[in-house]
Amino acid sequence: MKTSDWFYLWIAIPCYMAGPVMYTMTMYILYQETNVLTVPLLGWTAATFSSVVILFYLLTVIFLRVLKIYFFGLQTLLYMLLSLIPVYMTAVLMGSGTSRLPGLSFPFTPEGIPLLVFWESIAVMSSWGVWTAHKPSIKRPFLLFSGVFLILFILEFQPR
Repeated sequence: MKTSDWFYLWIAIPCYMAGPVMYTMTMYILYQETNVLTVPLLGWTAATFSSVVILFYLLTVIFLRVLKIYFFGLQTLLYMLLSLIPVYMTAVLMGSGTSRLPGLSFPFTPEGIPLLVFWESIAVMSSWGVWTAHKPSIKRPFLLFSGVFLILFILEFQPR
């Protein structure tokens, strides 16, 4: 593998970890809930991220490059819009509590806001990481920030 391939792998790891960290922080800030990360939540979201979301992000970059409109802001906006799909997927995979599919307003309900923050934080971090891979001069801040998310993710799983 080339060095750039390893960097893309590194991008995926802390970008995914940003989601659970932000989910935990959102649940604590909004609902004073602790110990909210469960194995099923991490399992379903990790599977969704590694199979569907990364594919969406790759197709977005290809699409923007083909149209020759590849800009950081536009990439981030499209990533954030696409992240609504895994919000619904997570709700369905985790069992949304009803026999029906979640409604269009689900991401803005009390149950959906933490999932929205989960996937939107992954979208923003992923966009920044992919942009950093294309602009090596800005790698250091991304690496520092991803290290912080890695530490916070590890601290979240410490026995209490």
